[in-house]
Amino acid sequence: MYKKAIKNKGKVFLICLLCLAGAGCGGPSGEQIAAVQGTYADLISLHNEVVEAYADLEDDSFGKQLDAMADKMDSIGQRDTQGMTAEELDAVAAEMAAYKETYDEMLAEIQEMKDGEQGEKIYEVPVAIENNTGVLIHSLYLYKAGDTEKGENLVGDAGCLEGFQTLNILNLYMTQDEMLWHLEAAEESGKVIESVDIDFTDKAEDGVTIVMKFSFDSMEGWVEFK
Repeated sequence: MYKKAIKNKGKVFLICLLCLAGAGCGGPSGEQIAAVQGTYADLISLHNEVVEAYADLEDDSFGKQLDAMADKMDSIGQRDTQGMTAEELDAVAAEMAAYKETYDEMLAEIQEMKDGEQGEKIYEVPVAIENNTGVLIHSLYLYKAGDTEKGENLVGDAGCLEGFQTLNILNLYMTQDEMLWHLEAAEESGKVIESVDIDFTDKAEDGVTIVMKFSFDSMEGWVEFK
């Protein structure tokens, strides 16, 4: 009726219907029997889907439950509909509906476990910062908005980023939940020229050049992207 799945982590059914036979005289209608048989076939397919999904996990907590469910599927498959009444067939259909809910819940839990094993995706984002302010930048920070520390001054040993100079940052690392960063740039006196949030949500795949700009009329800075 079944074979062992990959890694022996559940029973995969090869034959969907064994003794769910046709209607006898005075028994339930052919349509009712066909409906029960179809539900059973769908349930077997769902069972196999759960087993195959589970086989890829390192976790082994579902093994006994899957074996128990396989025994239940086997038991249902051995029943002969020729001796059943319509009410008994309804009871079998209700039983299988409950099993379907169990399989759906197991499949959802297995998917969550898979997501946990795979871990959250880390994006490596190439970033360049272009100083188009006309001001010498002596301190430049780009850090995750949720961080309490600014990190290292990106100007570094160069001492300053000249008025129309570009600083290439090889990469920034972030997860999907860490796409919002903050850029702060200041001149030698400590006056802040730029203080702006940078959202990398639509820039994580290809990277971006952040262009810092400054207006001497309004004495305000802003950034553009290219």
